[in-house]
This record gives sequence, structure tokens and C-alpha cells, in this order.
Amino acid sequence: MTPLHFYEKGVKTGAQVYQKDVLQGVVKQLNTTVFNGQKWDFQQDSAPAHKTEMTQEWLLRNVPDFISDQDWPSGSSGLNPLDYKLEDMACRKHHTNLDCLKRSLVKAAAEIPLETVRAGIAEWPECLKACVGAEGDHFE
Repeated sequence: MTPLHFYEKGVKTGAQVYQKDVLQGVVKQLNTTVFNGQKWDFQQDSAPAHKTEMTQEWLLRNVPDFISDQDWPSGSSGLNPLDYKLEDMACRKHHTNLDCLKRSLVKAAAEIPLETVRAGIAEWPECLKACVGAEGDHFE
């Protein structure tokens, strides 16, 4: 997993900010660091900044493969199973402020077992089939 990225309070995460901070700052380096030039697929959700033409063009130029905004269903929370695991782990206790929540999220991300990540990857084809069967609507 890549490190979590938090924006400062008040930063509007439009396409330009997302491209600079996340795509240029994190994703682009994955090709030569984590994946060492091997084929890999980039997945993002349907947040507005992810769906812009500018973002889609950047992805075409800079990552080996990705799921385009045209192919990604808007109600796709079931296709991000590690989000639920992270939320479950980080939100087991009450957080008194934003910094406390951030610390819990970072700690939880570091503690997700590699077996859980691998299981999520292995289950992904079945999740895709369920999504197709639900015609992009909610599925479990």
C-alpha cells in the first residue's frame, strides 16, 4: 500500500491539485519504485477530480493501465474493499480531533496484514463480476 495522503484543511481537491499532489507526487513514481517497470493497473474511484478529462489524459500518458472513468461505476464502494478494512480498524475508538483520526488511519494502514491485501486482490475479479451483474448498482 502507498502511504496515505492528507490535504490541509480548506484545500479544494480539484483536478489540478489531485494531479499535482497525488498523480505526479505519488502515482507516477510507483512505476519505477514499487512495480519496478512491471505491468500494473491503477484504480481510483469516481470522485469528480478523478473523472475529469485532464486526469484521464494524464493517466493515459503516465500509467501502464488504468480503469477509465467511462468503465468505472459511480456506486462502486464494493470495489474498494480495503477502504472498509481501513475504516473498521481506524474507527474502533472515538477520535477527539482530526489529528487523532489521521494518526489512527496511518497506524491502521501500516497494520493491514499483507495477506489481507493479497486476499482483496484475489477477490477482485469476483467483485467485478458482481458489479457487472448489478449493472453498476450497489452490490454486496
